[in-house]
Amino acid sequence: MKKELMVSVFCSMAVMVNAQERFYGTVKDEQGLPLPFASVTSLTTNISYMTDRSGNFDFDVQTHDSIRIKVAYLGKQTLNRSYTTKQSKERQTIVLRELSLTLDEVNILPDVNNNGHSNSSIHIDKQAIDQLQAFSLVDVMNALPGKKTLPLDLNSLSTLTLRGGELSNPVFDLNNSQGIAIVIDDMRISNDANLQTRGLARGGLNGSTLTSNGYRDSYFGNQNAKSYDTPFQGIDLRDIPVNNIEKIEVIQGIAPARYGEVTNGAVIIDRQAGKSPYVTSFNINGGSTNSSLSKGFLLSPKWGALNSSTNWTYSNADPKDKVKSFHRYTQSLMWTNVFGKIKNTLSLDYSGRNDNSRQDPDDATLRTSKFTNNTFSLNNRMGIQIGKQWMKNLQVNSSISLGKQKSYASYAVNRGLTPIAYLDTTGIYEGKYVYLSTMTEELIIGKPVNASVNLSANGYVQLGSISHNLSYGTRFNYSNNGGQGVVSDPERPRLVGYNQQNLRPYSFEHIPSAKNWSLYLEDQFDLTLGRRIVSNNLGVRYDVQNGYGTIQPRFNSRLQWNQRWTFTGALGIATKAPSLAQLYPGPTFIDYDLITASAGGIDPSLYLLYTDKIQIDNSRIKPSKSFQVEFGVERKSLWVNSSMYAYYKKNSDGFYAMNNLRRYELPQYTVWLNQTTNKFEYASTGETLVTGGFIDHQLTNGLASESYGFEWYLSTPKIAVIATSFSLNTSYNYTKAKSALNDASTPETKTYLDENRYIKTLYYEPLILSTKSLISKLNTVTHFSRIGFVINFSLDINIMGGNQTLSSLDPIAYLDDNIRYYTLTADEAKGAPFNTLANQTKDSKTENTPFVYTTMNMGFEKEIRKNFRVNMRVYNLLDLRPYKLITLDNGVERIFNPNTKPSLTIGTTIKF
Repeated sequence: MKKELMVSVFCSMAVMVNAQERFYGTVKDEQGLPLPFASVTSLTTNISYMTDRSGNFDFDVQTHDSIRIKVAYLGKQTLNRSYTTKQSKERQTIVLRELSLTLDEVNILPDVNNNGHSNSSIHIDKQAIDQLQAFSLVDVMNALPGKKTLPLDLNSLSTLTLRGGELSNPVFDLNNSQGIAIVIDDMRISNDANLQTRGLARGGLNGSTLTSNGYRDSYFGNQNAKSYDTPFQGIDLRDIPVNNIEKIEVIQGIAPARYGEVTNGAVIIDRQAGKSPYVTSFNINGGSTNSSLSKGFLLSPKWGALNSSTNWTYSNADPKDKVKSFHRYTQSLMWTNVFGKIKNTLSLDYSGRNDNSRQDPDDATLRTSKFTNNTFSLNNRMGIQIGKQWMKNLQVNSSISLGKQKSYASYAVNRGLTPIAYLDTTGIYEGKYVYLSTMTEELIIGKPVNASVNLSANGYVQLGSISHNLSYGTRFNYSNNGGQGVVSDPERPRLVGYNQQNLRPYSFEHIPSAKNWSLYLEDQFDLTLGRRIVSNNLGVRYDVQNGYGTIQPRFNSRLQWNQRWTFTGALGIATKAPSLAQLYPGPTFIDYDLITASAGGIDPSLYLLYTDKIQIDNSRIKPSKSFQVEFGVERKSLWVNSSMYAYYKKNSDGFYAMNNLRRYELPQYTVWLNQTTNKFEYASTGETLVTGGFIDHQLTNGLASESYGFEWYLSTPKIAVIATSFSLNTSYNYTKAKSALNDASTPETKTYLDENRYIKTLYYEPLILSTKSLISKLNTVTHFSRIGFVINFSLDINIMGGNQTLSSLDPIAYLDDNIRYYTLTADEAKGAPFNTLANQTKDSKTENTPFVYTTMNMGFEKEIRKNFRVNMRVYNLLDLRPYKLITLDNGVERIFNPNTKPSLTIGTTIKF
């Protein structure tokens, strides 16, 4: 009986495995013409297809499943459709309407729906991007819930942080942005080969990059020296134009297993191929202009479609003096074709960016700087319909990017007779004196190379009544940099004796490459619990990063309770590999003067010094990790749609540069001038000089943080009487972050312990910080479809915010001038002189937003005959600039002035 039952079960399973049909469809435009190369995605299986030249597509489905698809085409309104099993037996015609403000519904705001890769994904489509009049991806990301709306600023580096970011210590934010993947056309844009730094061992994560000279900004006032290189963090979003982007998905929660290096989120960018008219746009904001031209060509039947997109952007921080400028040029070509069951897209992209600071006539040092980044990338995506049960489709993606980066800074120095250390060696030797009255220069040249190969496939298996849609694959990533490296003329050093260090030339050509690979498996399936459906995406990922293997389970689940209520839950682990700049920081040279003698000129003179060449080994740094849990509830009704997601995220093994303590016992010398030879001579006195301190840095996995918060979204449909829809997004985040190592600093004034000893360095508890924020964004969209006119009003309500230092202020140990370490008892720390050496005043430990403040913004967009648009967007519409001056106990004044003056962007878009 049991055998007969088992045979019956296996037979029924075998029948169900083969009980499949094909779903057929045709995609057309409003004139009934077919749309070739339209993207058709099965939301049930998350597999993408492409229509042929007749606009037709088809794919296998299980007979008992309903069909949900998403259809997208360049310049057309994206549609999501659902079909019953009965409907799927007939060919379906999908008509895509041209994107226009005359459509009954337009979506110009970031949107949360269940069609993304995670439960809480935020979607931004083409209409929303256009309405923002974005000069780069920066402006789009500032529109996200929880982010403050900011005026246009192209003259400051901008990387993205998500949940748990924006701490007062920049090193924590470097880690957050480094763990956010920017994915364009299914390929991650890598920053792992960026080596534009003097070396992590020299200045740590936050102090080793070149900086520009200060400048005056029309909107933001006087600006201090800034860095424009990103060797230890994420991608500079200013480098990414948005004119050729069709849609963006931002994952703040748990990404599917197919995505790697996403400890803090992902931004997934899709560009569409296909026929389109010429589209040109032009935007202007103060001293900034942005222009673009794009066109989609339908080639001969055998050659598919070709899309071209050009973007040019230029900005002067202050047109009055034109000291600081930003220039970006990008060119993109995308060729798409279908060869039977093979879909292939080849992309060629070039991007050039220049941050230039000219000489300020009022600057006596004649400072100038120039930061350039030129990148050429080749990306090929090939999809093959196999049709087998375990391999319905095979995707082969490969990419390579070749870059050239230059960081240059110079200024005039007039130091007169200066001792120079120049040898690449360890030991005691004679340097030399030079007259240092010249224009000094510092140059770093990098040639980053990033390559990736990704093989993935989709299939399904039927187990009983449950259909398992599987996707699995492997990825290999390669990073290298063969640049000239740090170029420094020993005769004209830009920095002399900085922290007992002098710069030496250092080539990147011999730095090892980084090779990481991964495997992943995902299973999408639905469970039926009574009359309720639980949709699941369960996956596991295995990454080998810098030699460390990690298993990363991830899942997103949705329980549809009824037509109104849905509950979601997700959990995931992710890792991020260290970059080349973190793994291989280059040597550091510690220089100590032993004899500096001169008769007033170079001849005679004597410079004797000790150099310690230190090669830091960071090669065994582990990947950083994150663990995140998220729960959500969604409610739909005729009047208000609401969704709330609460999360907890723990980041560990973050990248942190600790200070290395060095102690040297060096011989002392007596020196005299030989009157006969007119040369300085010297001899050892037999005495020893003790010196050292915190001079260089070494990378550790020494950062950790915990974050929790919620995101609440409310929206209404368009109210016909007033032609207006409303939305309110509220985000709260609390993050507590800490380092694993004691904090150390040098007293501002020399503090003596007795007549012979003084305090060289003070130790404090490991740094512990917290940040909190509560911000709401109110949006209204008034849409008059008959005349193609949209008004968007937005109000940022900054309810709460602030940072706090949670670690103790009092020193716990000290280092004396003989480089000896002493631990302090509680009583000693409270006594003199240590009771006066707290690392900050008590009232400066907490920095809170003193009151609730708002920022009002408004945008207008008018369309004329579907081929001409005019746009205008105003930041800080009513010029609200709250102000408060806070005086701390030590007399330092802290100014709270969050809003800048109004910023106006005007633009046009023309189709022909």
